[in-house]
Amino acid sequence: MSGRSRRRKERAPPPELPIFSERLTAVLEEFFAGQAPNVGRFCGFCYTPIDPTRHHCPHCQKAVTDHPPVTKVPPDVLEMFRKLRRRESLVVNSFAYLGLFSGVFIFMAVFYALFILDAGIWWYVFDIILLFVAARVLAGLIGGYIGDELGYRYARSKLIEEWQAYESGRETKRKAAAAQS
Repeated sequence: MSGRSRRRKERAPPPELPIFSERLTAVLEEFFAGQAPNVGRFCGFCYTPIDPTRHHCPHCQKAVTDHPPVTKVPPDVLEMFRKLRRRESLVVNSFAYLGLFSGVFIFMAVFYALFILDAGIWWYVFDIILLFVAARVLAGLIGGYIGDELGYRYARSKLIEEWQAYESGRETKRKAAAAQS
């Protein structure tokens, strides 16, 4: 069995539903941009914004009676979202810099070859243009495609781990509160 197929089997399957709904993601992005407050009516389980007339969450389908709505997204969930965005950004930017440095390396290699071959001045002009184009294109391709995909996967896998830990802690608190009642 190859190493690649072993890695595929070891990975946990992604959850059927994304942890943060599209609506919650939009609300949290507005909150972190300073365009919206952290108030409203949110599902008590997944924190998706819900309408007061709804009896079930449109995202996780949990009943409002089982998980009473909350008025704010908890700080732990806000921090998970902030970490998610930071992780994605870190990986994408790292790969973009890799592309940029690859463009600079190509420039230096061509410049060295031109110097050794005692090429004409127009070849040096071509090399400088190559620097600008290659650095920009490689940064966009490597950061925008490879980095984006890897950053998304990495950040989501960490988010799944954090969410599972959060859920288990939340259920422990809920059971302790029920036992005291």
